[in-house]
Amino acid sequence: MAQPTDNIKVLDAEPQAPAGAGSGSDNQGINPNVLLNNTLDGFANLSSKFNPFAQRLGKGIGQVRQYAQERLGTAEDITELPDEYKELEKRVDALRSVYVNLLKVSRTFNNPSYDYPVQLQESLAGIGNTFTTQFQNLALSPAERAQAEQQHTQGVEKQHPKTLSHALSRVAATGAQTVGVEDALGTALFKVATVSEKVGDARVNMDQAIVTKFNQPMLTTLNTAIEQALKARRNVQSVRLGLDACKGRYRAARPERQDAARLEVEQAEDQFVAAVEEATSLMKAALENPEPFRNLADLIAAQAAFYKEAHELLTELAPELDEIQVTQESLHRNRQE
Repeated sequence: MAQPTDNIKVLDAEPQAPAGAGSGSDNQGINPNVLLNNTLDGFANLSSKFNPFAQRLGKGIGQVRQYAQERLGTAEDITELPDEYKELEKRVDALRSVYVNLLKVSRTFNNPSYDYPVQLQESLAGIGNTFTTQFQNLALSPAERAQAEQQHTQGVEKQHPKTLSHALSRVAATGAQTVGVEDALGTALFKVATVSEKVGDARVNMDQAIVTKFNQPMLTTLNTAIEQALKARRNVQSVRLGLDACKGRYRAARPERQDAARLEVEQAEDQFVAAVEEATSLMKAALENPEPFRNLADLIAAQAAFYKEAHELLTELAPELDEIQVTQESLHRNRQE
């Protein structure tokens, strides 16, 4: 069965050339609406052969036709959206931009090594060592191989997180072992290693708190409340195109189709009003959501807790290092005398 759109033509902005006109100098050019009609009508005729989806596809073609006309600048009487709705659209777009930009930066906390990029080289070296170890283990007996793998697993478990503070702790601890903790320098290095590890642990706790209480909730809000509002807006655009397509069919309908076309317009208007109301409600809900305030407070609280703990640890360490320094300077002067 032929679709309602099969015999409906878009009102042309320019008069069509008479049938049989030549293509020479008298040709006034191709009317974009004529080309659009011919293409979409041919597609609609083809779609009618594939019932029961033809009617749905015919409505979709009407929306495509309307959208194309609007892009070409030849559409008539485009339905305007309320000013309040358009203002909400701008505000939601701005809010989404804020969320996206914040997450672009705060996702850095997902990577523990963000303040120590050198760890990448260490990781590559560790991968090389792992391959070498596995190759060497091939020559071992099953019992020896199991023992070697157990020792390797224990060594991996003892590895510190790849942060700058943990890296400083590792090299300071190695230095303390090298010179001996009974030496003054070894004692100072041991103290630095101990405190640096605690500072690194506090920073890892901060990162985990930010990921859990800021990144994940912000991403959830972006993918739920804001995305629902955007989806509703896309539906408004689709319904609005369908309404204007119905209006176009009504204007071009033959007398015997006037009543049916008018009914289609009324139904499309009801759908449009309902879609606008739903999108307005969802956009207001996204804008009034108080969660971003909680997320920002948690972000700052996590940083404040880390910096407070780091300050306390380093403040306690500083006078101990000063005391060692003063003692060593005094001993040095005595030796010089």
